Amino acid sequence: MSLLPVMVIFGLSFPPVFFVLLVSLVLFFILRRLLQPTGIYDFVWHPALFNTALYCCLFYLVSSLFF
Repeated sequence: MSLLPVMVIFGLSFPPVFFVLLVSLVLFFILRRLLQPTGIYDFVWHPALFNTALYCCLFYLVSSLFF
């Protein structure tokens, strides 16, 4: 038996990490919206890599809080 059970919503099975991904995605969009007007992207070499790294860091923080 798994430590974290699968959640069933309206007949669809979701692993627990799916909800962590959604929470970190929402936090990523909020943080990206806050960072764009500050001009931080002018100092970033590659914005797509920066966004990927930011999302990975947020996912790690959220998953360490939940698990």
